[in-house]
Amino acid sequence: MLKKISCNIFLQKEIVFHEGLNAIVGDDIASNSIGKSTMLMIIDFVFGGDDYISKNHDVVDNLGHHDFRFIFNFDNKDYYFIRSTNEYKFVSICNEKFEILQSVTTEEFTAWLQEKYDCQLESLTFRNIVGRYFRIYGKENLNERKPIQYFEKETAPKSILALLKLFDKYKSLKAYEEQIEKLKSDKTTLVDAAKKNFLPNVNTKSLFNKNEKKIEELSVRLEKIKKEIVTTSLDLESMVSQEILKLKREKSQLTIKLNSYQSRLLRTQNNIKNKPVKISAELEQFVYYFPDFNVEQVNKVEDFHKNINKILKSELVAVEKELKAKIEEINNQIIEIDKEIEQKLSIKDAPKLAVDEVVDLVAQIKQLNDENGYYTKKKQLEGTISQANDDLSELKEKALDEICNEINVKMYELNKEIYVDGRRAPTLNIHGSKYSFNTAGDTGTGTAFANLISFDLSLLELTRLPAIAHDLPLLKNIENVAMENIISIYSRSEKQIFVAIDKLSSYDEKAAQIINKHKVLQLSKDKLLFIKNWKSNR
Repeated sequence: MLKKISCNIFLQKEIVFHEGLNAIVGDDIASNSIGKSTMLMIIDFVFGGDDYISKNHDVVDNLGHHDFRFIFNFDNKDYYFIRSTNEYKFVSICNEKFEILQSVTTEEFTAWLQEKYDCQLESLTFRNIVGRYFRIYGKENLNERKPIQYFEKETAPKSILALLKLFDKYKSLKAYEEQIEKLKSDKTTLVDAAKKNFLPNVNTKSLFNKNEKKIEELSVRLEKIKKEIVTTSLDLESMVSQEILKLKREKSQLTIKLNSYQSRLLRTQNNIKNKPVKISAELEQFVYYFPDFNVEQVNKVEDFHKNINKILKSELVAVEKELKAKIEEINNQIIEIDKEIEQKLSIKDAPKLAVDEVVDLVAQIKQLNDENGYYTKKKQLEGTISQANDDLSELKEKALDEICNEINVKMYELNKEIYVDGRRAPTLNIHGSKYSFNTAGDTGTGTAFANLISFDLSLLELTRLPAIAHDLPLLKNIENVAMENIISIYSRSEKQIFVAIDKLSSYDEKAAQIINKHKVLQLSKDKLLFIKNWKSNR
């Protein structure tokens, strides 16, 4: 529990807290701007919150950066800390003299608090537990119609999820969520592989059915050939083995190469057959019309071309020889593959074309089955994801029903104490991703805020929520008799409750006595929280 806070800019240098109710009390004239809400925000700050920095920056603006020294006590042992507004992302761990031993991040500090308060819940941080129910002016969780909302823009599904976690109902749901995410990941991987052509696929039911029909036709043809060429001892499975399909693919690749080499050989042989052009007659005719034409120079060029052709022909003959060698080599490889296929098929005296057709049919059937296998696998994953989502929704609905029932029963019990005239109790109802919180037939402001307090008190008792804080804006709209009863309920809590309250003279003697007994700080227009009043013209 929080035991003490001290600061050199406090007028009352240290504030000592205790178990149960801790009241910050204003004066009977309800003076404003004296530090009640600010003190609650400072308590939130030592619980690891950051709102004091952003919502109360006027303190730093007027008094400069300052340190809060504070003590938590767990199992009768004190722990000493300092947190500064200047370096608020860190908390200093100290000895009893507040000499700094080491600094840790605020996240590390709140994780330590979470362990000490024994409120380690699945996927829920300490700040998400405590900060949500520290209802202080300036924060965004004062909406009396949305009791589980942490901040204004938080969606209802996220608020509901936080409530599930607070009631420790999330573990079983998380297992389903992880299963669904794994299935979605598997589906994404499958679809991506298909898009990148890493595996054959069809995407529509019509194509799937078309493939099924084709598989049936090919299978009939395969059975017919089997009867024609396969001995009674032949096992059909040997014909569809992966080895044979691999050999068939190798043969196809070799055939493509063979065709390429044969085409190149044909072009090379045509080039070799080309005969040189005789131009002597043409030159004689040309000189007849142009006597000064340099025939000797042309003949030199022609001789050069003849020499080049000889060299090129020599190279073409070499290329021809190389291509013939490669063609012979590939033909030999194809012959060997055909022999290996025939051997593996154990088909004797079967026509070669029939054997090739068997392998082609098997390859086609496998291709179509692979394509349909993608479609089937995708549909199976989608069906499993859908079923898992349905199961998750059902499990979640059951857990939320249990939570709502627990809360509503507890609020009913508290409401009987708060309103002794038999008024209806508030109810929390959650349906899917939406929720409602109200009292049937009563839309009054005072009732709404009393309901919010009743809700928080219920959670304080039903869950591992370690503490709550209620600021004056929640309390001042509640009628006096109901507030007096709430004060009595506050006083029975073993967990810490921090409240800001004023105008004690408005309440009965019993309520005033309870507040004075649990008072940790008295403030007024003449006794402010801080040593300086920058909000006054005086």
